[in-house]
Amino acid sequence: MGKTQLIDVLELVNEYSEKYRGKNLGEFEISAIYDLFPDSKDTYGWFHEWPSNGRYGIYLIMDKDHNVIYIGESSNIGNRLSNYFQKSEDKSCKIVHKWHKTPKYVCTIAVPSETWFERLALEEFLIYNVQPIDNKKSK
Repeated sequence: MGKTQLIDVLELVNEYSEKYRGKNLGEFEISAIYDLFPDSKDTYGWFHEWPSNGRYGIYLIMDKDHNVIYIGESSNIGNRLSNYFQKSEDKSCKIVHKWHKTPKYVCTIAVPSETWFERLALEEFLIYNVQPIDNKKSK
């Protein structure tokens, strides 16, 4: 199994950028950590818009210990995250997807719109190196 901590995954993003991206390409934009279950409405989390909403890119779903449990890509990160997490009746986060571990945090990596296709290669690179528990096909 690969390294699963968020810090290790972000180091892999830097490695990908250095090895496989042209020097003249726009930078990836890495979001702050988004808490799906914040302690208060003042905390950056469920009560705000998804990070990188409307952008092409990658999203990392993590457990309470910041272990990356899933890596995904989308042409609209916010829409895709809304397929997994929705607002419940009490306005807290409702998980609408089955996970091996309970998600707690999300981090996004937006790619420049002119190189939207990079999200596919970056996703594959990260999944190959990290091997998150929920990216494995169960049999």
